[in-house]
Formats: sequence, structure tokens, C-alpha cells
Amino acid sequence: MTDHRAIAEKLQRIPTTLAADLLKDCDVFERSATGFRPITSGTTAFAGPARTIAFLPGRPELRLRKAPPLHFTEIDALEPGEVLVLAAGGAEQGALLGDMLATRAKARGAAGAVVDGAARDLAGLDESGLPVFARGLAPMAAHATLIPVASQCPVRLGDVTVLPDDWILADGDGILVLPRALVDLVIERHDAASVKERFSRHLLVTGFALAEVFPLPTALEPFLQRIAATDEMPDQAAVRRALGAPALPGGQTRDAKRPGA
Repeated sequence: MTDHRAIAEKLQRIPTTLAADLLKDCDVFERSATGFRPITSGTTAFAGPARTIAFLPGRPELRLRKAPPLHFTEIDALEPGEVLVLAAGGAEQGALLGDMLATRAKARGAAGAVVDGAARDLAGLDESGLPVFARGLAPMAAHATLIPVASQCPVRLGDVTVLPDDWILADGDGILVLPRALVDLVIERHDAASVKERFSRHLLVTGFALAEVFPLPTALEPFLQRIAATDEMPDQAAVRRALGAPALPGGQTRDAKRPGA
């Protein structure tokens, strides 16, 4: 059993909009699933590796599988931190997820669920505590109308493909489907961008002009590694030397008032 919580906690703090910006060189349009909305209240952002289940429209041959249904088995086998992905091609003639399945998924430690189809039992879903995204709602369960036929397999989620071991990042702005390598990359880029942003903000507060330090000039990037490691900011004289500007007398900032001003 793999503990995904440390990575998920870092990833889910990154808004999908910012993650998309940080990964704009990585074919992000092929990784953004649109047309889904959060249908549960409270916190909606979640992240974790996908556990996929594919559904097909019902027909007699597909109904011969003995109980329990495949999606019951997969939900019972969920590992902590996984995201349940129920893929029915957007079909909404019956709900794939209701309060009982959501309750069991939450009890297994699921981070959330994405339903490419309909869900139901809104009050019960809220009570389960499992964040759920879906295409829509339907009062009746799918039962024979949509049959689970495969799990931990490639599935279509909206207009994108989800592969086994892909990660899901979901919030109110949308859903991103990321292979593990891109999860690590977006976290790394976000951490670096956060340090850079904190450095720029510090410089602005201590008297540097916008044109000097925002966006952060390349000349100041050598300071970032030390800031990331120690959280200590360089003194103004060092910053001005790096910028090629003379230090102000007496350690004054550019915005400091002159005597008598």
C-alpha cells in the first residue's frame, strides 16, 4: 500500500488554473477535463492517483457477471488517497454514484470522485464527506442501464484520456489529469515560483521599485536557492550590487524620506 498523502497535500494546494499556467509547455489542453462541476458542498479541491472504472450501456450479455458488481469490488479495494474515476462517456440515464458508495469510498480513504455521468443522493453525498464532481444528477440508480466492464484501465474522461497511475487534480475551476512525472514537475515549479514571489514581495515592501524587482530579474535569481533553504532574505546592499545599482547611503531605501521632507 502506497501512502500518497504527502504528495497530494502539496498538489491540492495548487489551483488548477495556476497548475495549467505552470505546465503550459506540457500539452495541458490534452490533460484538462471540462464539463464537470462539484456537486457536493464544502471543500471541493482534491488530488490523488486515479482508480478507473469503465462503464458501458447495458445489454443482456453484460448482465451475466455474478455479484458483487465490479465497481463495488473496486470501491472496496480503494487505497487511501486514491480518486475514484467512474467513466460512462457522459451518459446520464442513471446515477453511477450515490450516498452508500460514496460513504464506503470515504471510509476506504478516497480523496474524491469524478463521475463522467450522473450522481444522486445529494444530501447523503454531503454527509459522506467525499468531494464529488459529476456531469449531472439523476434520481434513479444506473443498475442495468450502465454496466461496469473494466477497472484500472485507460478510460475517457470528458475529452481526455486517463491512464492507470495518472493523478487527478480537481477544484472549482476544473479537472487536470497528470502523469506522475508532471505532478512532480508542477510541485517543483510551484515551490520555485512561490519563493520567487515571496522574494519580490519582500523587495517591494523594503523600498525597491516595481520596475526593479517585478518580475524578478534574472540577476537576482542566484539568491533564490538560499532563500528556499533558509528563508533568509539578502540585505539591500547585496541586492543592489546584483542589480548593478549603487547602494543608497546610510542603508536608506529608494522610498525613504529625505530630511525635512
